[in-house]
Amino acid sequence: MKALKADLHLHTAEDPVDRVGYTAKELIAKAADEGFEVISITNHQQMTFSQDLFFYAKERGILLIPGMEMTVQRRHVLVLNPPSHKACSDFFSLSKLRRPETLIIAPHPYFPGTTSLNGYLLKHLNLFDALEYSHFYSPMINFNQKAGELSQSFGLPLVGTSDAHLLSQLGNTYSLIYAEKNMEAVFAAIRRNMVKVISRPLKHLEMGLIAARLFRMRLPSIMVRQ
Repeated sequence: MKALKADLHLHTAEDPVDRVGYTAKELIAKAADEGFEVISITNHQQMTFSQDLFFYAKERGILLIPGMEMTVQRRHVLVLNPPSHKACSDFFSLSKLRRPETLIIAPHPYFPGTTSLNGYLLKHLNLFDALEYSHFYSPMINFNQKAGELSQSFGLPLVGTSDAHLLSQLGNTYSLIYAEKNMEAVFAAIRRNMVKVISRPLKHLEMGLIAARLFRMRLPSIMVRQ
């Protein structure tokens, strides 16, 4: 079966939390240029998805899957194809989202920061279909290692993503998913661990430049203008 090049954790200018410099359509066009066949725009606390965007992506050979990076008890969780109008403030309500047509991924679970799952992941491991292997690491600094060990111990699939907030991040880490190009087949393939992470560590200078740009992105706009 053909492998689909996929990135299931992406942010755009429509994100209500982070000030990203490119729109959803600009991201889709860039992803098409990079040979991606499956993507999900996962902005914080809202879905950036419409029939217009879906067909814009389809015309460029891309399956666009609806998604969102939810905040659950102040921790980030990726939910792909979430049910409409479903609030999710805690892990009990997250458990109510589990269904074959929805995929739940633990993003950057052991990265430093208050929004990473950390200890919540093991406590609620049965809620997750996959763990994220994020692009932001170097040969000497890799917070993905614990997620990799957990994946091996419990048989949970690893999904490679860029968590892109900059177009330059796209393509450093991604997934090859062995499935037909439709959402149901992609989700089923991930659950069966028919996915391969393609990744390269960043050079230290790359990490520093990305970190500086992301930090600036999160500053209040009045400070950026000064």
